[in-house]
Amino acid sequence: MSARQGFEQKMRAELTQLKAEYENLKTRAGRIESELEAEYLTLVEELKIELQEAEQKLELFAETHEDQWEEFKLDLERSWESLRSLIKAVTGP
Repeated sequence: MSARQGFEQKMRAELTQLKAEYENLKTRAGRIESELEAEYLTLVEELKIELQEAEQKLELFAETHEDQWEEFKLDLERSWESLRSLIKAVTGP
């Protein structure tokens, strides 16, 4: 076998190994993508629930008597902060 043939054989063997590593990475990436997608969907569902709860609280706030609105104000502010945090978690930094 000539030096050229030896080199070509070595490169083909390495290419075969690299292709196998690529396939392993692609499989792992698919699993990670599925996990991230599931996590993302969970966060979106949590956000939906939080939005519904916040909407209900706002409706209660609108019906609150003038002398009780301060009590609801703090609760609404906490709900809105929670919503903002969830949205940041879903959309990223």
